This record gives sequence, structure tokens and C-alpha cells, in this order.
Amino acid sequence: MDKLFNSHWFVKIISFFIALMLFTMVNIDNMASQPGVLPSISPASYTLEDVELSVYYDEENYAITDKTEHVQVNLKGPQSSLTLFQLTRPSYEVFVDVRERGEGVHTLSVQHRNFPSDLSVSIVPQYVRVELQDKQTVSFPVQVDIINSSEVEEGYTVGTPIVSPLNVDVTAARSLVAEVHEVKAYVDVAGADRAIEETTPVRLYDEDGNELTLSVDPQVVDVKVPITSPNRTVPGKVTRTGELPDGVSINEVRIEPEELTVYGPRDVIDRMNVVEVGTLDLSQLTESQTIEMEVPIPPGVERVTPEKVSVSVSISTEEEQEFTDIPVEVIGGRDGEEITFNGDETRELAITARGAEQLLAKLTETDIQAFVDVSDLSSGEHEIEVQINGPPNIRFDSAETTIPIEIRSRIE
Repeated sequence: MDKLFNSHWFVKIISFFIALMLFTMVNIDNMASQPGVLPSISPASYTLEDVELSVYYDEENYAITDKTEHVQVNLKGPQSSLTLFQLTRPSYEVFVDVRERGEGVHTLSVQHRNFPSDLSVSIVPQYVRVELQDKQTVSFPVQVDIINSSEVEEGYTVGTPIVSPLNVDVTAARSLVAEVHEVKAYVDVAGADRAIEETTPVRLYDEDGNELTLSVDPQVVDVKVPITSPNRTVPGKVTRTGELPDGVSINEVRIEPEELTVYGPRDVIDRMNVVEVGTLDLSQLTESQTIEMEVPIPPGVERVTPEKVSVSVSISTEEEQEFTDIPVEVIGGRDGEEITFNGDETRELAITARGAEQLLAKLTETDIQAFVDVSDLSSGEHEIEVQINGPPNIRFDSAETTIPIEIRSRIE
């Protein structure tokens, strides 16, 4: 083949035939019009099927609800023009113009342009129907549908989704807008173990659940789906440090809120009984006040809510009350041991209680516990520290901080 194209005579022959074809196409009509030359040739025809019909209308105020989509275009004229038209396919147009018309059904003659001037054009059908309807814009709330909500990680729960924006605008013909029953956005939470944030398209549905294709603004919304880890509600606790100034007593310490929610692995939070919300320095307290504390996150816990609490401390003048016959209990004794207080089986102490007047007024002897712990002691005589327990926000002390005891084995 390369040898043929390189041949001088081959190129000349091909050029001659191309020139002959072009000459024939251009002059065939002149030849046909001359007497005695191609007397049997007549104008030719060509048909364009399913030509799209364009409609010009006031798009800002109206929408098309019904129209003829396609027409048939019949062309007649010189064969050369028809052949050239088929080869070049110029940018012709078939249209109707209803820009000066209002709402309603209109029947109009189909117009055309940009066809070769020497071709006659006929359109089937010649008249078409176009229905215009007022355009409306209506705002609809977006509903979020959660897919696979039962397939989140074990122990986790799906919270209420948050969507932004809350509403979208649907713009279409009045009758089409009326078909919109709900607007939805879908989020799949399968396997989720943390909050999901997605930008997702909105979809329109009619009353029967059929999806509608209408203009919506915006076309997508931002959705956040909280995924909550296992949690548990436990009370808060304030750790106290330091000593109160002389003559001052705590009437009440209140945490607001009293309970907090801890989130994290189930085996961690199930072992928690309280949440330490912060430390209260008693040495700095001289008057009633409210302190805001940022709750520290305990080890192994994901988060705590709320993140801050208010600690209200009520301060009053310290009063005293004496209790003279508080029995001393012995704890930690072992079987087979006999414990006495210098030979006496019982012992009583005089204890001073210091606190706010209203707290002391409710205090009784049964609210106070004095005890000694002998769990770490061996047989023999010992001088042991007395420990005193009682209601919160009351200080207890005794003139006798230690007492003598004797531990003997009963088989001795």
C-alpha cells in the first residue's frame, strides 16, 4: 500500500476521480435543467425522524407540564443540497415560542431555522401543544433515615441525627410541587463506633413512595449522627484537702449536677461508683461561694458529661458539742483472741463535735462511731490510735487520741 501512495501515477488517478465526483455533485442540477440532459432526474427528498422540539418560555415564572417532545422534518430539494446537508449536518433548530404566553394550554405552529435556503421544509405535526403552569418554590423539612441502625458496634447506640440546613426549597410547577410528600437524606451507620458526619444528597418522594425528579436547593445537606458508646450515670465527688481556718465550719457542699454520665468500655465504667470532679482546698475557705470545676476524665474512660460542674460551699461559724459516753468498738479481731482495755471489756470516750449549729442540732450519739483497728496487731499489750467516724462536714476529736489494749489468746 505504501508503494502505491508513493507512485506518481497512482496519486494522479485518485485525484482525477475525486475532482470528477465533486464536479458532478455541483453541476448535476444544472445538467438536469438543460434540455436533453438527464431528463428523468427530479427533486429528491429526505426525512429527519425524532427531531427534538425546543420550547422558548418564561423560565423564571413558568414551568412546562406537558409538550410535544419530537417532530418529523421532511426536506425536499436538489439532490446535491440534500447530500451536502447529510454530510455537514448544520446546526438547524425546530422550535415554538411561548414567551409572550401565560399559564394554560397553548397550540402553536412549529417554526424552524438554519436549514439550507434551497430546501423546502415541512414539519409533522405542524401544530403542537404546550402547557404552562405557574412556577412555585416551597420549603420542605429534611428527614434523616438511618440505615442499619442495629448494626453499630456492640454496646453502642444511635442518637438523634442533626441535619443542616433543616429545610430545602423545591421549585417546580404548582401541580408538581403539590406531589412532594417528604424529603429524605439517608445515612448508613453499619459498623460505626463514633459519630458520623456526612454530606448526603436529598431525595424527594410522593405519597406512594415514588421518587420525584424536581429542582431542589440545596441538593445536598450535612448530617451528623451521634453514636454513643456504653455509658453509666454515677454521682460526683469532691476531694477535700487542707484544714479549715479556726472558727469556720462547712455547712454543706453541693455539686450541680449531682450525677454525671461516663462513657467508655463496659468493663471500665461498670467498676466506677463515683466520679472525682475536682479538689476543694479547705484552707482557702472563709465564706460561702460557688466554684466551677472542670471534670477530669478518669483513666480508661472516653468522656464525661457534663464537662464542668458547679460546686457550692456553704460556710458558717463553727460551734461545739460534747458527747461523754461514746463506746469504743474493736474491729479486725481474730477468732480465738480476747481483747481488753486494761482488763476492762468495754471502754467509753468523751468526744467533741465541731460544726455548723444546724448540723450539730441533728447530731446524736448513735451517729458517732469510735473504734480501734487491731487487724495488724499480734498478741500482747499495745497503745493504739482511736479513730472517729460521723456525718460529713463535722469534725470530731477526743482528749484521748490513743488508748491501751491487750490481746491474749483464749487458750493461754
